[in-house]
Amino acid sequence: MDHLAAKMKGPLKMFMDKFGDFIREDDYQQFFSNRRQNGRDTYLSSDFRRAEKLASIILEEYGIRQKLQGNVILTVPDPAWDVPFYMFQLGGNGRQTIALLDIAPTHPDIDYSPLIPVWEKYRKALDIGENKIEWVMTTASPYLLHCQYGEIDTALFNEAAAAYLDVWIEHYYKPGRKLETQSEIDIVTNAIYKYKHVLHANDPAYGIFEKSWGKPVADAFHYVESQEHPTLPLSHETDPYAPVWENKELNVMWTLAAQERFEKEPAQSRNGLRAAMEQRARNARFGMITPEIYDRLRG
Repeated sequence: MDHLAAKMKGPLKMFMDKFGDFIREDDYQQFFSNRRQNGRDTYLSSDFRRAEKLASIILEEYGIRQKLQGNVILTVPDPAWDVPFYMFQLGGNGRQTIALLDIAPTHPDIDYSPLIPVWEKYRKALDIGENKIEWVMTTASPYLLHCQYGEIDTALFNEAAAAYLDVWIEHYYKPGRKLETQSEIDIVTNAIYKYKHVLHANDPAYGIFEKSWGKPVADAFHYVESQEHPTLPLSHETDPYAPVWENKELNVMWTLAAQERFEKEPAQSRNGLRAAMEQRARNARFGMITPEIYDRLRG
């Protein structure tokens, strides 16, 4: 029985109303966890859906000890298709708001001309400003609307979310093409892996939920969110918050496993190799150096 869909409201209902006809009704997973402590709830209600061209659709409602509550919508593309992410998050406590809205690229040649007028309209109307968190920008488009613990017109932001979704459906999802070459698929796969890696490594929610529910329950949510290809390891490579190498100028990052691979190189070989590998990754349109990418580019 589809328990969560019947309770959807606000942004989640908006998404289902607009995109529901494309969603498979016979293929979904649902999870809910709640911990009440000292009269305050920490809960997460997650709905994982499927559709053609998409590996997964994540629809979530959360609340954290009556301090924050909100919604998350994320469409994760199938790596074999040229379709970008649609990402929405809106939450807060009424005074300070976390807001994120984007159509994030998986392929560097994406044409953003259909989105630009919508972005210009709502950037001006929302008066959010230009300040954005660095880690968000490593995977975001130039047309991200973002607010971190500031004041925002939430009704207007929800209106923007609906407008972005219309653009995503009509200009990116519906005409999304099946990729014809393995090189294109590899680029998109790498972009999706980087997006998952960056999102989970910087999202504080895992630690909050682990403390409230215990590691097995928090891991279960992480697994369902990240199980589709390309899969993000449950351990985030042993430590999700360990510092990783990042070339901000080239927007190229390393996984911990790739860093360890590099550090096994003979000392005399390392001089200049890191910079060379980052430039090779950039030239090949890879934003994340994994062990597999390292071996390919190392030659």
